[in-house]
Amino acid sequence: MSDGWSHGEKKLARRVFEEALGAELSEVMAEFRARAASIAEPDDMWQLEDYLREKRIGIERKYDYRYSQLIWVFGNLLREGRIQEAQLTGLSEEKLDSIRRIATF
Repeated sequence: MSDGWSHGEKKLARRVFEEALGAELSEVMAEFRARAASIAEPDDMWQLEDYLREKRIGIERKYDYRYSQLIWVFGNLLREGRIQEAQLTGLSEEKLDSIRRIATF
């Protein structure tokens, strides 16, 4: 296998990745709705636009579903508390060790 991910690991990784991304997007949407509901002045619209742009950039940087990046992605998500180590059960011990190390940075 050239990329070092078994079929089962790929399936697990996709599920964990999509769950974490979906949860974070849900948080952003809830915050967006709350902020949009409180808009009173035109300047408030531009602040909301800035908020969304910042969140979008951060999410696009954080969630990179390339196998060469997933160890880093999962390590960062674990450190942020967006995933739990138990969700990664099924990955090789080598991958889990790397993810744990990244999570402690």
